[in-house]
Amino acid sequence: MLTDPHFGFIFAAYFIAALIFLGVSLWIWVDHRHVTRALDELEQTGLRRRSEREKG
Repeated sequence: MLTDPHFGFIFAAYFIAALIFLGVSLWIWVDHRHVTRALDELEQTGLRRRSEREKG
């Protein structure tokens, strides 16, 4: 496997794919925290989510 002439390319491709995956995962996690914090601040000011309103 290590003697394969394409090993460097294959390793680099998987490494770059892993970095992109981790970057997107981190971005989603940070964005989720930001949105959750913003929603909590809005709820503290008295705004409520439409899904929590009483039906009827």
